[in-house]
Amino acid sequence: MENRLEALRIKIDKLIFEKQPEKIRFFIEHIYSTARYCSLLALKRNLNQEIAMTSGMLHDIANITGGGNNHALKGAEQAEVLLRTLNLHDDKEIKLITTAISRHSDKQAIHEPYDELLKDADVMSHCFYNPDFPVSDWEIGRYTNILIELGCTSMECKVYPLGTLSDY
Repeated sequence: MENRLEALRIKIDKLIFEKQPEKIRFFIEHIYSTARYCSLLALKRNLNQEIAMTSGMLHDIANITGGGNNHALKGAEQAEVLLRTLNLHDDKEIKLITTAISRHSDKQAIHEPYDELLKDADVMSHCFYNPDFPVSDWEIGRYTNILIELGCTSMECKVYPLGTLSDY
């Protein structure tokens, strides 16, 4: 049986190299760190690690392919096509993954467990990229809750004013 995560990594790496070679470091770092944080949080929250990692690996696919505005919804559509093309996931798994992707930019709302896991992993990727960089004000509440969940209650957070981080 083929390893689904490795098959997906091969496909994502090809997309990055073909579509956005000038942003290889950014996409590789962000997508795969988000996937690893998804795995960690899935363990902590008793969710399926593979489903969680898959959503993390695909959450910004529309940014890679040049999807433009509303990358979360466009990304969910693109992820569904990709997952169906690879033919490695069933309909229920695809629905969990694509729903999480479609909602990952809505950090203020509370949704289903995999949706929340992906949002939190995305925030972790942003906030742990460089501890000297401030946390965006639109992520501070979620970031603080993640730190508490992980038992890191003594950390201070620097805050970026809204709209100052163009890469996220």
